[in-house]
Amino acid sequence: MTDAPYIIGMLRLSAFRAYLMPQTFDFTAKRCLAVFAPNASGKSSIVDALEFIFSEEGTLERLGVRTIHNQGGVAALAHNLAAEKTIPPRVDVQFRRGSQRLEGFREASGVSRARPPVADTVHACFSVSPIVRGHSLRAFVEKQTAEERYEDVARWLQLGPLVDVQRNLRSLRQRIKASAEDKVALTRVDRELARKSGNAVTAWDEAAVLTYANTMIAQLDKMLSVKSIDRTDSGFITVQIRAKTEERQLGLEGLRQIRRTAAAIFSEQALPDGPGIILTGRIPEFGTAVDAKAKAIDVEVVARRVAANAMFEGLWRMAEPLFAEGKPALDSCPICSTPLDDSTAGSLEAVRQHISAHRAQLADYARAKTALDDATSTLRAVHTQLVSALQALLLLLGDGYAAPKSALTDYLAAASSWEGGPIPEATNLCASLNELTTAVDASIAEIEVRQGENTYRRALTKLEELVELKEERELAIRILDELRRLSTALNEQAACISGEIRKTVQALLDTLQSPINEIYRKIQGPGATPIRLELPAEEDTNQQRLNLVVDFALNRAGVQPSGYLSDSQIHSLALALRLAAIKRFNTAAPIIALDDIVTSYDADHRRTIAALLASEFADFQIIITTHDERFFIYMKDQLGDRNWNFRQIIRLDPDFGPRFVDHRVTDAMIEIRWRDGESAANEMRQSEEEWLLRLCREFGVNVRIRTAERAHSYERSELAGALAAFLRDQSLTPPLVPGVNNRFLTSLQMGAVENFGSHFQDGPYGDGSTGDEQARWNEFKSFREHFTCPKCGKTRFKRPLGMNKPVCAKEGCEAQFEFPASTAPAIALRESSTAINTGAKADTLTELLQ
Repeated sequence: MTDAPYIIGMLRLSAFRAYLMPQTFDFTAKRCLAVFAPNASGKSSIVDALEFIFSEEGTLERLGVRTIHNQGGVAALAHNLAAEKTIPPRVDVQFRRGSQRLEGFREASGVSRARPPVADTVHACFSVSPIVRGHSLRAFVEKQTAEERYEDVARWLQLGPLVDVQRNLRSLRQRIKASAEDKVALTRVDRELARKSGNAVTAWDEAAVLTYANTMIAQLDKMLSVKSIDRTDSGFITVQIRAKTEERQLGLEGLRQIRRTAAAIFSEQALPDGPGIILTGRIPEFGTAVDAKAKAIDVEVVARRVAANAMFEGLWRMAEPLFAEGKPALDSCPICSTPLDDSTAGSLEAVRQHISAHRAQLADYARAKTALDDATSTLRAVHTQLVSALQALLLLLGDGYAAPKSALTDYLAAASSWEGGPIPEATNLCASLNELTTAVDASIAEIEVRQGENTYRRALTKLEELVELKEERELAIRILDELRRLSTALNEQAACISGEIRKTVQALLDTLQSPINEIYRKIQGPGATPIRLELPAEEDTNQQRLNLVVDFALNRAGVQPSGYLSDSQIHSLALALRLAAIKRFNTAAPIIALDDIVTSYDADHRRTIAALLASEFADFQIIITTHDERFFIYMKDQLGDRNWNFRQIIRLDPDFGPRFVDHRVTDAMIEIRWRDGESAANEMRQSEEEWLLRLCREFGVNVRIRTAERAHSYERSELAGALAAFLRDQSLTPPLVPGVNNRFLTSLQMGAVENFGSHFQDGPYGDGSTGDEQARWNEFKSFREHFTCPKCGKTRFKRPLGMNKPVCAKEGCEAQFEFPASTAPAIALRESSTAINTGAKADTLTELLQ
C-alpha cells in the first residue's frame, strides 16, 4: 500500500551513547516499546538514536556539532570504549510501510555523517517533531516568544509560504516606514547650510536664508536684492550678469596675481634694521648667477693651468703607493730603471714631494671644475625661470598697462636670445615694474576699502550653493512624502492580506485548539480551565504572533499560563500541545518518542496519561522511556501487551551497555568467546544468574527482601539457595551431574571456576583456564537439562497461586514439574540446601553432613 503510514520496524544501536555492544529493538511483533530504568542507565539513548537518525546535522540538539560551553559535540555520540573495542559507532534503522521494508544506517563518528535517504523520506512526513523530552517540553509554554510560537504552529499547520509572505510584507513595511521617517537628507542640508553660511543660518528657513543672501549682496550694491532663492529671480539674474562683466574686468584677485608675479621678477625691499634696500626676484638672481659663473670660469682656468700635467694624473696615482713612506726604499725608477740619484728629482724624498704636489694641484682643479659645472647649471635654471616669469606677467597685463608691457616685451626679447656675455640691461624694466607694483597696490587697497573680500563672482557662487541646497531639500521632502504615501498604501494592502491569512490561520488553530483542550482535560480532569490559542487583534499590524492564554479567573481573563498555572498544569498543557499537534499533523508517520515526560506529575496524573495513550493514540507507534516505576506499571496495566513490549534495564555495564531484565547470554555467545581464544567466565556467570533468576521467578520461590539500596539485585548464591530450599520443601531432588560429587546448586553458589576466570587472583597460576571453563559449562548445561517438562520437553514453567509445585507454562500442557527418577536420598538435598542458605562453603555432601 503506497498510502500506508511509515512506522519503525527495527532500531539497532552499536557503540552509540550508552550502548557499547550492538543491541537491536525489533518492532515487528509489537510496534510500541516502553523502557523503565533508573537514571543514568542508558534508557534515553534509545530516543537519542531516533533524534540522531532524523537530525539534519548528524548530532543531538543538546550536544551540538562542536564541543563548546556546555555542549559535548559530535564526539559525545560514540561510546567511550568504541575505538578500544573496534566497534564502529552507528545507528541502523528499518522503516515499514505496508509490505515495504526500507533500511538505512548513519555513522556516529567522523566528518561525514550523512542522513540515510529513508530517514530523509520519513522526516519529511513530520510537521511536528515526534520526539518529546520532559526537560524541554515546557519551552513552548514558558520560554518561547509569541513570534517563535507562531512560526512553530504555522509550520505544524503547513503554512510556511504564508508565513514567508507575512514576514516579507512586514519587513517591507518596516523598511518603508523607517525610510519615510528618516531625516538624514534634511539634516545634511542643514549641516551644509551652516557650513557654507559660516553658521549665519544653522537650519533651513526660507526667510533667514533670504536675509543672509541679501546681506551678502548689499555689500556690493545696497540697491540690489533677491526675492527668492531661485535662478529665475530678477536679483539672481542681475548678480549673474554683473559676475560675467566682472570676469571681463580686472578684479581684486587678478590684481593680486599681477602683484605677486611682478614681485617675483623684481622687487625692492627696505632693510628691516637700517637704511638701504634689498633687491629680490628673478632679474637679481639672474645677474648673481651670471657673476657666479664668470668667477667659476676664472678659477677653473687658473687651476687648469697649474695642473697642466693633468694627463699624468693616473700615473701619479699608481706611483704614489710605491714611493709612500714606510714602503721599501727604491734605488731606481720601476718603469725606466733610471737610478733615482741620477734622475731630475735627485733623490727618493724629492720624488715623493713631486708626486704629492702634483696630486694636490689636480685636486684643486677637480674642485674648480665641479664649481664651474654647478654654476653653469644654476645659471641655466635661473635663466629659464626668468623667461617663464616674464612671459607669465606679459599674459596677465591688459591694455591699461602699455608702458610696463613695452619694457617687459623688450627685456623678454633680449633675455630669450641671451646665450652668454653681458646680461641684458634691466634698468628700464625694473623701474617700470616698481611703478606697476605701486599702482597695483593702490588699486588693491582701494578695492578692499570699497568691497572687502566680496565680489559678484563670489556672491553668485554663494547664491548657486543656496539654490542647490534648496533643490536638494525640496527633493528630500518630495521623497519623504512619496514614501509616506507608499507606506500608507502598503499598510492597507498588508492589512488586507494579513486579514485573509489571519482567517486561514485562525480557522486551522480552531481545529487544533479543541484536541489540545480535550487532551489537557483528560490529564488534569474535567475542571481544567480551557486554553486558547489567539492571534493578535485584526487591527494589529504584526499578525505573526500567537498568544497562549487562559481565563484563570473572572478578574484574570486572557493571562499567560506560566504566571498562574501550577507546575503540573504547565507540564500538562505543554504535553497536550505537542501530542495534539502530532496527532493532527503527523498522520503520514504516526510515531511518538516520549522521554521522561512525567517528572512533574503525581500518581493520579501518571495513571491518567497512561490511559490517555491507550485511548487517544492506539493507532500510533509509541516509544516511551521513563525512570518512574509507577508510571511504567500503570502503562502495563492500561496498555496491555498485545502491541506493547515492556522492558526494564537493571544496570549499566561500562564494558557492555544497558542490561535488560530479559537480556540473556546465549550459548552461542559463550562459544564465540572460546573460539576467539578469550575467557568466557563473565558470560558464564551472567548466564547462570539469568537462568537461576528466571527459574526462581517461574517456580515462585521465596527470597529475603533486600535493603532499599539493592531492592531488586540478588546474588547467585541467594538464588541458588532459594531454589534449593524450594525443591527441598517440595521433595524434589535434582539428579547429580556426572563427574560432580557435590550437589550442583552448591557448586553454583560458589562458582569457583567462574570466579577464577573473572576475578583477579593474587597467587601465581591463579587465573582460570579455558579447559576448566568448558568442562564447567558442560556440567551446567547437563544440570540445566533436568529442568524440562516431563510431558512436552519445554523449559518454561509457572506456579499459579494455590499450587505447591510448578507446572509447564505451555498452553494445553501444564504438566506438573518432576525430576527424572533419582536414587539420591532426600536428606542429602535438604542438608545441601541448608548449607547453601547458611552460607557454608563445603565442597562435598560428606563435609555438609559432618
